[in-house]
Amino acid sequence: MESCTHPRLLVGLVQWLVPVLLGAGCITPPPAGGQSTAPTTTTSGIRRLRAATAVARVYRVGEVRQFDMRQAGQSIGTSWGRYVGVDKLGHHRFETRIELRIVGRAPARSAGELVLDDRGRLLGGFERSDAAELRFERDGDTLSITDGVRNDEIAYEPARVDTAFMAHSAILHAELMFALREITTAPLQWRLLSLSGGAPIEWTGRVLESTDDGARLRIETSLGETVTLIDGRIEGLEVVSSGLTIVASTEPSWPTFEIRGPRHLTWTLPATAGFSVRELELPGKPGEPVLAGEVLLPKSDGPAPGVLFLSATGQEDRYGFAGPPPVDIGSHALTDALAEAGFVVLRFDERGRGRSAPGELGFVAQLADARRALASLAVQPEVDPDRLVVIGHGEGGLRALLLATERPADVHAVGLLAPPGRPYEQVLRAQAEARLEGVPPELREQARKQQLTMIDDLVQGRQIPPELAPQAQWLREIFAVRPAELLGRMRVEVLLAQGGKDFEVDPIADVEPLVRAAKRGKVKLEVRRYDALDHLFKLEQGESRPERYLAERYVDTNFITDVVAWTRRVTRVH
Repeated sequence: MESCTHPRLLVGLVQWLVPVLLGAGCITPPPAGGQSTAPTTTTSGIRRLRAATAVARVYRVGEVRQFDMRQAGQSIGTSWGRYVGVDKLGHHRFETRIELRIVGRAPARSAGELVLDDRGRLLGGFERSDAAELRFERDGDTLSITDGVRNDEIAYEPARVDTAFMAHSAILHAELMFALREITTAPLQWRLLSLSGGAPIEWTGRVLESTDDGARLRIETSLGETVTLIDGRIEGLEVVSSGLTIVASTEPSWPTFEIRGPRHLTWTLPATAGFSVRELELPGKPGEPVLAGEVLLPKSDGPAPGVLFLSATGQEDRYGFAGPPPVDIGSHALTDALAEAGFVVLRFDERGRGRSAPGELGFVAQLADARRALASLAVQPEVDPDRLVVIGHGEGGLRALLLATERPADVHAVGLLAPPGRPYEQVLRAQAEARLEGVPPELREQARKQQLTMIDDLVQGRQIPPELAPQAQWLREIFAVRPAELLGRMRVEVLLAQGGKDFEVDPIADVEPLVRAAKRGKVKLEVRRYDALDHLFKLEQGESRPERYLAERYVDTNFITDVVAWTRRVTRVH
């Protein structure tokens, strides 16, 4: 699965919410008592406009807060929150629900829990959708956030400063952020942590307007929004630059939807399997990360042909499980079938996935890992080294072509499953343009300009948006790869399989350059088209969309049969 488009499609919503939710800031901890709304003046001339409110006094137990989000006059979501009360440990518990609405897509829903102590300091909680779950817990001065695979630790420092916190689209958190802190005429500043993942930021704000008693405040923040507080609660929020408004509902009601949380993906050896599994560590050079994988060993009397499987962007384990959110790419169905058909198959965990150690995330590094895997497969005692096939999905197909170019004596056939056929910069630009179809028309041109600027900056090596920083090196390196040129240099048989409902690569624009290159280079190319299958070679009744990857579906059996039959033919297995 390769989804590399810029996430800021709802320009204002993400422009405000994501930075705030990925935040950081610091101020004196609020007192444990109630609040006094009477403004006071200190010897320094700074006036207190509103005192901090004790956690237990911000809301009544069971009270619901509802915030409606609109952009350019269109409803784009609702954020709910409520105070559950004090649990048996004396901790204050809050719940949130979020629903974000994007034209042409199912609503994106999530749920959260927040646990605070009497001083308003974070103790723990979670943010959960049907696609992913983040749990957070504070231990002393350290806040730990985990998605079950990756663990991040952030300094919290409760003994020295008060730290604010925010989760994606959870407006209740923003309301607590203001309610639990003293508001004065001095510039506001605190460290704001994201409970949705990301680095802390230094949040600042200043009071634009205030009534004499501090009951009504208008605050401008460093994130470009203007917040209106009435008696310490958010009445409204506005981001003029993006047309975003958030308004507190006068008739709040708790939503009825529940969030089950992400599914857990597992693979087990079928009871009727005609092959066994042997764990394997891929030998590497000093300094290279440890890579773990396995070989699938068919019941065979002699050396059998070998198959190396290469996944797409490298964010998958040996079975084709990616995420979060958890996505079953389905490659285990194909590799299992190849082993059943008599092939020794090597599949491995990419860097930082499964049992493989993390390492540099770049296309060049992934190519080096593919070389290690091919060398490891060739020396297995059950493998006939004169009959090796490399099959790659998506960009894994580009690595397969490069291996065959570098080691023509070792790679005897190449299988390409939905690979990019155009230079990747063109693919990225096409993906970005396609994503704009889900943006409201009145926002589309602004979003398009942001997308183009982001890609231009990326290609030219200028400033990289934080959300693309982990992929920047990988993208820049793959930009240099010319798929059609590589295919035109092949001297082995090549299979090209493509789904007709693929939105990651284009079923026509990415196939035609490869077919033309094969003709020019007189490469023996077999093209298989599957009109009803998506990028994962799964049946798609309607339009293929990113959220469909989360649904429990299976790789098409006819596609698997065809790939196995081709592999048997090119390796002379009868």
